[in-house]
Amino acid sequence: MNALPAPARHRSPALGRTAIGIVLGLVAGWLLLVTVPHALDVERAFTAAGDCPVAEVSTECRHTVAATVTSTAADHQHRSTYYWLGLGHAQDGPVALPGRLKASPHTRGPGRAVAAVPRRIKMDGRTPVFALVRPGAALQLTYWRGEIRYVEYRSLRQYTTADPRGGYRLPLAAALFLLSVGVACLRGAYCSARRATGVPGAAGSIEVSGSIEVSGSTGSAGSAGAGSQEPWRITLPLASVLLISCFAFGTPWVTGGVPTAVLLTTVGAVPVLAGSAWVTHRRRRRTTDTIKVAPLAPFVEECFPGTIRGEVPYSQEGFGYLVAAPGLLASTPDPFGRLARCPVPRTLTVVRVRPPYWTDPGPRPAPGSQVVECRDGPTPVYVVTEHCYSAWVLGALRRPADSQFRAGGTARRS
Repeated sequence: MNALPAPARHRSPALGRTAIGIVLGLVAGWLLLVTVPHALDVERAFTAAGDCPVAEVSTECRHTVAATVTSTAADHQHRSTYYWLGLGHAQDGPVALPGRLKASPHTRGPGRAVAAVPRRIKMDGRTPVFALVRPGAALQLTYWRGEIRYVEYRSLRQYTTADPRGGYRLPLAAALFLLSVGVACLRGAYCSARRATGVPGAAGSIEVSGSIEVSGSTGSAGSAGAGSQEPWRITLPLASVLLISCFAFGTPWVTGGVPTAVLLTTVGAVPVLAGSAWVTHRRRRRTTDTIKVAPLAPFVEECFPGTIRGEVPYSQEGFGYLVAAPGLLASTPDPFGRLARCPVPRTLTVVRVRPPYWTDPGPRPAPGSQVVECRDGPTPVYVVTEHCYSAWVLGALRRPADSQFRAGGTARRS
């Protein structure tokens, strides 16, 4: 199986994250620069609009008509409830509503006109008006720009779902959410691009002598590359992005304006980022989870349970046993190690021995297993076996130059 060069493998995720981050940023910019300002303009216009004069009715002023309740209905759908008021005929003053209005009078009489009001309107919640009115109750409907914005019953007022106040909150919440995720994607792309420049050094050989150690610049690069697969390096950024984006989505609903919501989002992101940086610093300074194992080459071929995982030709499904000897490591489906051996090439070098990660390929190893993390050129390879056999794997991969042992014959089953 041909593997992509290391820089190309790291460049592809970086390009994908960059594209996603740019798209999310553009959508967030459109919402912040177009949708939110328009919603704020509509809210300000509604707040500033006064009652229409008696002699002139306009869509830019508030016009009130009287209507009669014909029905009330609570529509339960899934986990939401929608409250509807059924309306009958409406009476207007001496001047009719303009034809642009959605509920304009169609029949005029001396001093009054009958309005073709909607048959029912959706209320914003149950209280205070919806819970009190019954069929036959008289309401005051207030129009603005052709829609019923609120109703009044006695001294109580309740807005409909066409209330333009706070209409900026949903697009602002979506913009802050998308912007948080987009920045995280761009940050991830930047980190991937930086790792891509350092990967070629990680593909070098790592010597194994005495016990599994990494030394020199090549070994450090290999260890860093291996450490990048630790689960916390994935879960910590995801948890941070999730916390910040969810907090950003909620800020517009608890604040009274755009600047306050943006400021609160920024303030809320600071402790999350600081906590993430602190955890990262502690993790990097913490003693590594590398397990020191002394290589031990068996005197005769030994066959024991183990698998080889990775995007390499000698990683075969169903090959659940390993054969180890000085200068030989092979996988096989035969418990006795005699048939269908698939030896590993001499290009396979050891990085370290560690516990299994949930990010490792393949099924979850049995408790007590260890992973001999290796590299075949730029491709990561994982040899999974029981802890008591890790020394044999290291000894088989050590291949000392002075060894005259020729692997052959029948393997002894362990």
